[in-house]
Amino acid sequence: MDAQRSRPTEVSVRQFVNDSGSVTRGLREGKRYILTINGEPLAEVKPIKRRRFVPTGEAQAIFATAPAVDWGEVRADLDMVIDDELRDPFEGTGL
Repeated sequence: MDAQRSRPTEVSVRQFVNDSGSVTRGLREGKRYILTINGEPLAEVKPIKRRRFVPTGEAQAIFATAPAVDWGEVRADLDMVIDDELRDPFEGTGL
């Protein structure tokens, strides 16, 4: 069974404070905890889900509504701003 889907472990606040290193290691392994005070649930502590990649379908959905790029227009804009003439960078410096 996946550690993230397993049942959370109950930990008293006192136990958490005294042995936070153990809980931290458990969180890194994907374990979840319920903090309790006097046996009553206070909070759920769970690891942050970090994705390493975005699935193709999700990326396509994100960009589905993006405007189309006119690469000819982009190139024209760049040509107006960027001078691509070759020059001697030391010309006029005396070097």
